[in-house]
Amino acid sequence: MQPVDPCSQNATEQPSTTICSAAQNHYAGRVIVLPMRLRHCLLAALVPALLTTAAPSAAAQSPGADRVRLPFPAYDGTLTPYTFALGYPLVTLVYDTLLWRDEEGVPRPWLARSVTRGDGGRRLTVRLRDGVRWHDGRALTAADVAFTFRYVAGRYQPRFTPQLENVERVRVTGRLTAVIELRRRSLGFDDQPLADLPILPRHLWQGLAPGRSAPAGPAVGSGPYRLTSAGRTQGYVFRANREYFRSVPLVREIRVPIISDADATYDALRERRVDMLPLNLAEPTAGDLGRTLGINLARGQSYVGTMLVFNIRRAPFDQIAARQSVDAALDLDRIARRVTPAEAAAEGFIHPSSRWATKQRAEGPPPGTDRAGRVLGTRTIRVLAPIGDPVRLEAGQQVVLALRQAGARATLVRRSREQLERATGASGARPDFDAAIASIPALASHDPDGLTRLFGSDPRSAPLNVSGYRNDEFDKLAASTASAENEQTRGTATTAMIELLAKDVPAIPLFFSRGNFAYRTSVYDGWAYIKGTGILDKRSFLAGATDGSSPIDEATEEDLAPSPTDPDSSGGLSAVNIISIVIVAVVVVLALLALRQRRDNLQR
Repeated sequence: MQPVDPCSQNATEQPSTTICSAAQNHYAGRVIVLPMRLRHCLLAALVPALLTTAAPSAAAQSPGADRVRLPFPAYDGTLTPYTFALGYPLVTLVYDTLLWRDEEGVPRPWLARSVTRGDGGRRLTVRLRDGVRWHDGRALTAADVAFTFRYVAGRYQPRFTPQLENVERVRVTGRLTAVIELRRRSLGFDDQPLADLPILPRHLWQGLAPGRSAPAGPAVGSGPYRLTSAGRTQGYVFRANREYFRSVPLVREIRVPIISDADATYDALRERRVDMLPLNLAEPTAGDLGRTLGINLARGQSYVGTMLVFNIRRAPFDQIAARQSVDAALDLDRIARRVTPAEAAAEGFIHPSSRWATKQRAEGPPPGTDRAGRVLGTRTIRVLAPIGDPVRLEAGQQVVLALRQAGARATLVRRSREQLERATGASGARPDFDAAIASIPALASHDPDGLTRLFGSDPRSAPLNVSGYRNDEFDKLAASTASAENEQTRGTATTAMIELLAKDVPAIPLFFSRGNFAYRTSVYDGWAYIKGTGILDKRSFLAGATDGSSPIDEATEEDLAPSPTDPDSSGGLSAVNIISIVIVAVVVVLALLALRQRRDNLQR
């Protein structure tokens, strides 16, 4: 027997001993009871809609997990903005920024509901989202934003303080509104500092003693996770902040064991002792892991690069001819093939897919197969490379082989991260090295102001300048890049910086690794690949965080239009709103039909 659609024209009114609908409509002081067939119609219309409202479709739901384990190569302090070295992605699980990069690497509103510009781009009005709270329950307000900018500007932090040099002052104009006044217009300000500087809780950091790096106790931020445990041997434990303003995090707990050896890290993934590798894997390793049952690879562009940096404070690389001879000996395409997947850094220190890329090959000295041998003579060049980083160890080996083929004497010297930082002076020690394999930070491709951090003359503005490079012309170009009125002018100044670095050769950009990140799909499959940085990002743990929120307003004083998928948006219609309207409309139509039928019956 075929089921009968109660809303079809052929449906007949059936007696029933149960109440299947109590839909009522008050009209002209009367209570109208719907006939049985219309009650069935109402149920048929309402039930699917109510089910849709109560339970989102499987496609709309994001996968969750009780626990995800990801290794880290070293203990990195207590993960506050003043007590970390390598663990910025972990810091941003605990802390938030005003803006945050989306999957395309573009800064979008995060803590800020909107950012608008005025006074020719020199005044930024930041309006915060309401209802954001610190992990201790206190409300996050504009006073915290103003305090953070003043505190970081006055207490040096190598990554963040240089980003605030252009800030004249910050004023609080309302509980959720702060005004940032700049000395000059800055096209890169939305990325650095707005999408990079963690906001601090004023009530905990204010009055901190000069000798203390951070307040006592666990780090307190506003981010999607609370840091509940930190130790040199056991690593870190993060617990989901269920009151997070964006959404409840999809993973209840994140455990971060400390595993310093790369091979041991790969074994841990194979043996199910970790669930994801926050390492950019070389292709042989990636392919091997990718063939392991249950392991998937997330691939994408990575703005993190690798360079050979010279110590130009002493011989032989205090002479430009010596640096140029090494440059001439290196075949960047060959090196990139040996450390695949990678792209040769033929366009300089900015990734070719960055909006600030020069789109032309950086012209260095002409190649010479024996030039290095003739210029460097009998001195043995010691090339330092980091232990535990197979990609950069291979890069160092390729540099040494190229120098030997060019007739020079060279040897590869493996050093731990701490030893490498001491040798290059990155830790504050006196530099003692010839050449070293080092990282090109992703920030340089997000914003070319990052090149100033690597090669500027002022130590406070250039904390990553381990080469000792000083050039007034470069500093002028860097200032032009920072204050450019439009993208074309900024692009021209950036290209001139790249060309000058190619001529002076304080360092040689070698390649940019392509992103290769391995994870176990059976544990968690909600990873979001962020262009330039990879999958270890707070967006990977938040449902609906990969939305299309507008970037900051570059030209007008109008507020940003909130994203239609923004959980804090007060405008627009959500799916639930639309479904509710449909339900009301159905009820009204059916009630009117019932009224019309009753009138017809009375007339008869």
